[in-house]
Amino acid sequence: MPKPVTYSDGNTPRICIIGAGFSGLCAAIKLKTELGLKTFVIYEGNDDVGGTWYSNTYPGCACDVPSHLYSFSFELNPDWSKNFSPQPEILDYLRKVARKYELYSKIKFQTHVKSTTWDESIRKWKVVLQNKLTNQEEEQIFDIVVSGPGALRLPNIPNQFKSFQGPWCHSAEWDSSIDLNNKVVGIVGSGTSAVQIIPSIAPKVKELHVFQRRSAWVLPRQQFEFPKFVKTLFSFIPFFMTLYRTFLYLSLEFRYYAFRANSYFGKAASKASIKFLKAQIPDDSNLRQTLTPKFKFGCKRMLLTNDYYPALNMPKTTIHTSTITEVGDNSFTMENGVTQKLDVLILATGFLVQDFFAPLQIIGKDSANILQKWKQSQPRLYYGIVSSETPNHFTLLGPNTALGHNTVVFMIECQVDFMINLLREMINRDSKFVAVKEHVEEEYMESMKTKMTETVWGTEKCGSWYANNAGIITALWPKNCTSYWRETKALDFAKFKFE
Repeated sequence: MPKPVTYSDGNTPRICIIGAGFSGLCAAIKLKTELGLKTFVIYEGNDDVGGTWYSNTYPGCACDVPSHLYSFSFELNPDWSKNFSPQPEILDYLRKVARKYELYSKIKFQTHVKSTTWDESIRKWKVVLQNKLTNQEEEQIFDIVVSGPGALRLPNIPNQFKSFQGPWCHSAEWDSSIDLNNKVVGIVGSGTSAVQIIPSIAPKVKELHVFQRRSAWVLPRQQFEFPKFVKTLFSFIPFFMTLYRTFLYLSLEFRYYAFRANSYFGKAASKASIKFLKAQIPDDSNLRQTLTPKFKFGCKRMLLTNDYYPALNMPKTTIHTSTITEVGDNSFTMENGVTQKLDVLILATGFLVQDFFAPLQIIGKDSANILQKWKQSQPRLYYGIVSSETPNHFTLLGPNTALGHNTVVFMIECQVDFMINLLREMINRDSKFVAVKEHVEEEYMESMKTKMTETVWGTEKCGSWYANNAGIITALWPKNCTSYWRETKALDFAKFKFE
């Protein structure tokens, strides 16, 4: 443990960390190991660590990034069972990390952060907390706020489906008590959750009705188990594990070029996807046509799966592409006049990504309601981390930092390193306040607009969750991960106010 970085009076800042998923745990670990700080508290709404990987427990839930890359670079795991690990294994990894770094004692579980308000008179954050078990509220004062609630958190449940009277659940709030055996099951959605759920439940249901708005680009998932001798090699010679991780990173980093506007690699990827579709559904041209995307490769999230198409090709499976116009007590009626009765409904309708950190309220300088301002136009964050309106506030995996090609864990580590370097400088200067300068933030946001026009996301409209209602891409980083690492590492302190 390094000697704590302290102010001239010997004090250290008090830090609030929101969320105990990958982001919050990474922030806490780096505060301890890089700055020697223990004056932080992690607030988590669930009763254990894990974030997304605690909440999502639907059948087939797994990561679509290779396990050895979807983990902390400073905490490699030689024991991953498969190339793409299932949800329980990722959750177990995060629990082990939290135990190793003695973070459980620093976490307040079942605690909801209701609001954070910047008080200019004391230059600190007033944080309102609610105990979810007792509903009691309290206010705490913090010098620094680190927000890492995650984007895939608030289930998107369209109102029209709430009139369904039979058993139903959203993929992010899976109800394992619902019996699917020999039932007529409907699932709404064709994104990442749907392509994992459908093959997992298809063998047990009587009929499976898939309600698809838009088909997705699908590529095969290179899934395999790690032999025991490989795990042993990784365990006793960690260099080989690091080398393998580097290989994975560079392989996925190369995929970025498939998301450039009108790129050769994007066209090649779409051809590979169509070839894969034909190989998995060789005898049904109508089904292939239904499953062929009508937008350019990469505009919506690319899906990796080997068993999705075979599940859709089963005799018991029916794909509906007509718009749902009416939801009855136990049925859907569609625009084409067809009414389909259902025993069970599953919503794989994604998340309210454009609600960002809601229902948390962040009130910045001059009483600015940050979410309200973001909704009126777009988020304004320098590298998705800091804002001129929220001093001493750091967002992790915030707007314009998610990816379509590589691992977000890499992005989280870059953001935490950025935060650590800025905090170290702030404390060394004996400053109690740091914020990015407004003109720097403005120039950065303009550069994001320009860079986004060079990608498929900024040139193709396909109704993806990457964009807000105005069609502005708010979720994704428009360049590769190496660019983000290089730019966030080269901190220019002249671009910040220290007071």
